[in-house]
Amino acid sequence: MSAVLKVAVADDAVLCTDGSNMLATVARELDIEHHAINILRGERTRGAWHIQNVNAYHGRLKGWMRRFKGISTSYLPNYLGWFRALDRNAQTGAKPAALLALAIAV
Repeated sequence: MSAVLKVAVADDAVLCTDGSNMLATVARELDIEHHAINILRGERTRGAWHIQNVNAYHGRLKGWMRRFKGISTSYLPNYLGWFRALDRNAQTGAKPAALLALAIAV
């Protein structure tokens, strides 16, 4: 986990987690500011800190992936890219055809 977060998270980032001991340890190792939200005690936010964005994204991703009934890990980056493009497109309110227009333009 340390190796992944070291390259994926900026030095000045703030890591907000669900209270995972492993992530707290990694945050200390990498000297990253860390805020743990204890969801088991019903805590959803602590001031400006929350994990709802990650939970919402994870829920959308799981729902979308369910239709495939399992995928090969060798193709995982492709599926994640496909989902990310569809998800971002949906958040902008653009029609799915807009993705085709982008593909043709490239």
